[in-house]
Amino acid sequence: MADLSKLREQIDQAMEVGRVKREKGQAVFDPKREERVLDKVTNLAQRPEEDF
Repeated sequence: MADLSKLREQIDQAMEVGRVKREKGQAVFDPKREERVLDKVTNLAQRPEEDF
């Protein structure tokens, strides 16, 4: 199981990506990226718990 502090670090890094995109005038929301992430989450949710 992942260490909680490492998971929180990953969240902070994701927030940093959004900040950098805003500074550069890039769109923070990327529909294609969101679709890939949702597909991944959906596939994970359909797997037995032992696979996590």
